[in-house]
Amino acid sequence: MVREGYPAASVEEYLDLVPPDQGAALRVVRDRLVAVVPDAEQVISYQVPTIRYRGAGLVALSVAKEHCSLHLMSPPLARSLAGTLTEGRLSGATLHFDAATPLSEATVRLVATRRMAEVDARLDH
Repeated sequence: MVREGYPAASVEEYLDLVPPDQGAALRVVRDRLVAVVPDAEQVISYQVPTIRYRGAGLVALSVAKEHCSLHLMSPPLARSLAGTLTEGRLSGATLHFDAATPLSEATVRLVATRRMAEVDARLDH
């Protein structure tokens, strides 16, 4: 998941370095994630902003030339969401979206709650 072009020491620095429209879209999605994920940690991991939950990577954000990405970090979750999402485009375990249309609160909540359930199941057993 290493991305080139925007090496940053913090999430805010990354969001400041990317093109402004993409940075704005990622901020919207990041803020929606932080609102849903209890005690969310924001770190740079593999050179991209990552939301950690209970010390584990939950999801990550990045930009590419033509889109923004929400990395689900879970192929099983991506498979379970295939055909059910009303926005974005799944490619492997990554949900691509346009900067002009950041992912909705409902989609962010769906992804985050399902990923948190996966992390909880792994850590609680």
